[in-house]
Amino acid sequence: MPTACFLQHPYVRDLAWAIANPPIIQGVRQSQNWTSAADWTRSYQYFQQQLNALNKNPSELVELLEQQHDHRLGHRFETLLTYWFKHSGRYNILAQSLQIQDASRTIGEFDFIVQDSVSQKVQHWEVSCKFYLGIKDTAQIHHWVGPLLKDRLDIKYKTMQTRQSQLSAHPAAQHQLTKLNINIDEHICLMKGRLFHPIGLSKDCHPELVSNSHQRGQWARPDSFWAHFKSSSLRWQPLEKDQWLAPQYYSSNNSYYSSKEILQYFADRPHSLPLCLAGFSTHKQAEQESKRVFLVAKDWAKNLNITDNTVNH
Repeated sequence: MPTACFLQHPYVRDLAWAIANPPIIQGVRQSQNWTSAADWTRSYQYFQQQLNALNKNPSELVELLEQQHDHRLGHRFETLLTYWFKHSGRYNILAQSLQIQDASRTIGEFDFIVQDSVSQKVQHWEVSCKFYLGIKDTAQIHHWVGPLLKDRLDIKYKTMQTRQSQLSAHPAAQHQLTKLNINIDEHICLMKGRLFHPIGLSKDCHPELVSNSHQRGQWARPDSFWAHFKSSSLRWQPLEKDQWLAPQYYSSNNSYYSSKEILQYFADRPHSLPLCLAGFSTHKQAEQESKRVFLVAKDWAKNLNITDNTVNH
C-alpha cells in the first residue's frame, strides 16, 4: 500500500491512509459495489498533488478534523472522506449524514450521496472503518470481532449490504429524496481498516469474503506476545485510538518500550482493555513502524459465545 511521506502532518498521513488503504471487502456483491484496491490506488495517485499541498499547509484539514465533536474513529474516517470527496475533482456531495424520519422515529441515515462526474451517476455511499481480531477458526467470517467484543465483521457486513445500502428503497427515504430532487443510480459500500490475525500462525487464514489485499496486523495475549517477541529488539509505542489509522513513524518525542517493558506497562494500567502497539525495528528518526499488534488480556474473548449469522455473498 502506498503511504504518504513521513514528513507530513499526522492528519495528512491519516488522509493518505484513508484513500490508499485497500478495502477489507471488495467486488460487486448483488447490487452493491464494494470498491477495489485498484480503485483506491488510482485515487491516491490522482490525489498526490493535493497531499503535497497539504504537507506544506495542512490548516484546512486540521480545522476540519478539530472542529469535530464526535471522536469515534468511524466519524474521523467519514470526515477524512468528506475532505477527499470535496477536493478530488471528481465528486460533488449532494447530501451527507442525511437522516430519514418516519413519523417520530429515525429509519436510517445516508452517509454520503454524491454525483460522480466520470460515470455521471448519483451514488449512495455507506462507509465504515473497522478493526477486527480473528479468534478460533479465522476462516469463518463470524470469528472476527472488535477489540471490545461489541462488534463483529459478519454482522457489520450484513448490516451494510442488506440494510444501510438499501435505505433508498424505504418510502420515507424516497419521499425525502424526491423533495431534494435526488435520484440514486447506484450503491457503494466501503469498509476500510485492519484485520489482526492471531500471532504465531505460519499462514494467515481469512474468510472468503475478505480481500487478499486487506491490511494486516497481529494480536496476542501476554504469554503469546512474550513467547514471540522475548528475543526481539523491537521497540514498542502504545497508540491512542486516534493513532490507529496511518502507519506511525519513530520520533524522539515519543516513549518506546522493550517487549518486557511493554508487558509491564500493559499490566500496570488501571484497566484491562486491549492495547494497540506499533513496533519499530530501529531507533532511526522517521522510520516507519514494522509491526502493528493488539495486546489483549489473558482471558480476552476466551468465554465469548459466537453464533453464526448467515451471510449471503
